[in-house]
Amino acid sequence: MESSVELIPEEATAATVSGAGAAAARAESAARARTLDRAALVALSLLFACGLGLRLAGVSAVGFAEDEINKLEAVRSYGRGDITPNAEHPMLMKTMIFVSLSAAHRWNARGPSGAITNPLDVSDEAALRFPNILFGALTVVPLFLLTLSLFDRRTALVAAAFWAFGVNAITYNRVAKEDTLLVFFMLLAFYFYIRAKRTSGYDAPLKRRFYTWSGASFGLMLASKYFPHYFGLNMLYHHFARLRRKEPNEPAGHTPALFYVVLLVAFLVANPAILLPQTWHYINTYSSEQLLTHHGYLFGETLYANQVSSTPFGTPFYFYLLFLAIKLPLPVLAATVAGFFICARRWREPGAAFLLLMFLLWIVPYSIFGAKWLRYALSLMPFVYMLAAVGVAWLLCRVEGLKVRGGGGLLAPARVATAAVVLVFLALPAWSAISVRPHYAMYTNALGAHRAGYYFPHDEFYDDGLREAIRFVADRAPRGATVAHETPGVVRHYLGRFERADLDARVLSASDFNVDAAPRPAYFIIQRGRTYFENRAKMDEVRARFTKVYEGTVAGVVAVEVYATQ
Repeated sequence: MESSVELIPEEATAATVSGAGAAAARAESAARARTLDRAALVALSLLFACGLGLRLAGVSAVGFAEDEINKLEAVRSYGRGDITPNAEHPMLMKTMIFVSLSAAHRWNARGPSGAITNPLDVSDEAALRFPNILFGALTVVPLFLLTLSLFDRRTALVAAAFWAFGVNAITYNRVAKEDTLLVFFMLLAFYFYIRAKRTSGYDAPLKRRFYTWSGASFGLMLASKYFPHYFGLNMLYHHFARLRRKEPNEPAGHTPALFYVVLLVAFLVANPAILLPQTWHYINTYSSEQLLTHHGYLFGETLYANQVSSTPFGTPFYFYLLFLAIKLPLPVLAATVAGFFICARRWREPGAAFLLLMFLLWIVPYSIFGAKWLRYALSLMPFVYMLAAVGVAWLLCRVEGLKVRGGGGLLAPARVATAAVVLVFLALPAWSAISVRPHYAMYTNALGAHRAGYYFPHDEFYDDGLREAIRFVADRAPRGATVAHETPGVVRHYLGRFERADLDARVLSASDFNVDAAPRPAYFIIQRGRTYFENRAKMDEVRARFTKVYEGTVAGVVAVEVYATQ
């Protein structure tokens, strides 16, 4: 395949001019490139700042989720020299969290002992999530670079803007799960590999440098999450794609052994726990589903099996398609569909082929896979935003045609149309994110009838509102009362914070827990998002027999209920 856009198009322009004119053309081209680079740098800096602000907004207003408590407890073990907990996931993110929490605790201890809590103190919730928030905002850089390497500067900036303001990207960048770092290093790895392939074999040092950086990025990607198939997709793409024509007698450009060595070293340095026998034993136990204590995902009103062993009959295949249909702002959805068909028409071009391959080989296997969670879709979003950027860039090209018929005044047709495109496709989606902060996961567009918390309650609530429900119980429950719930880590953590370790916390779905036999007085914390096959009948019994004493809402939707015995 031949690229329709060179990585540095100015070089091709200058190469067509000879003699004295060539030098002048090169100088002019270099000056223009520097101006464009400075403008792009300013734009990326602004996008990073805006994206960081949106991701930080109200980060402490949302309590810990059960998955995040697992990270918190693992990091505390790191402080004791034990790197084996939570071994189904690599170490890189937990190491960053350890640094973040340590820094936050030192910052909070800066005042005199026993001082009143300072409003500038950093909460554990914020410190735990900060590494992902930072790298989530920084992802505009590798996404811009990758898109630029395959398309053009305008498309790259639009893709970066979609990420910075994208409500779905923001949602999962604020969760202490491994997907954010996976995406950041995956995009860097793809970009540097493309740069290596585009570099002439006659420039061996530069080519080797790009391969080295790509290998390091792939290693850090795997040290973020054990998803090696993105490495395979990269190799599959480059097996078929040809990003440049080889020069006469140019040395072979095969991937050097150094690439694989650097990948392995980076992976081991960032994730030494993989060398421990305990880690392999835990991973084997985890992957064989021996650690599952409950089963099921409530999708709408239906409870489905949601584990790997259910493939291909678990959660319905249209799970992620529905997510895209109702969770993307409508302008972004329209641009994505347009970008997909544009790429389908240009499938022989490297950029279009890359997006089609990455999108289709994500959506098809993940839709068949039995275990589905919305946070997995974070690794799909860069390709969605790139497709949407292709659609917007195409529209902007059509708008530029209005210059032929329009005048040059302030309200020239091209300028008005360009402003309208920016407003519809960038400003409105940005406002969609701003309008739902800090509960970004609750965003649903008009196609979803704005039924937030209905189709994907587990991922949309993600234990949001649970902290407040636990506080309610802690403030009112008599000493030694029973508290039934579905989140042992979260309940244990917040009961400790609220100084109510005396309460008897029990897991509702546990086989040895009986609603009738629960010691009185008892409080039952019910979350729709944590409806399982093991607790569904018990939840119905609690609702039918006991009195609701608390109802916690998130963005106007009931997220958690508390029932109490008489």
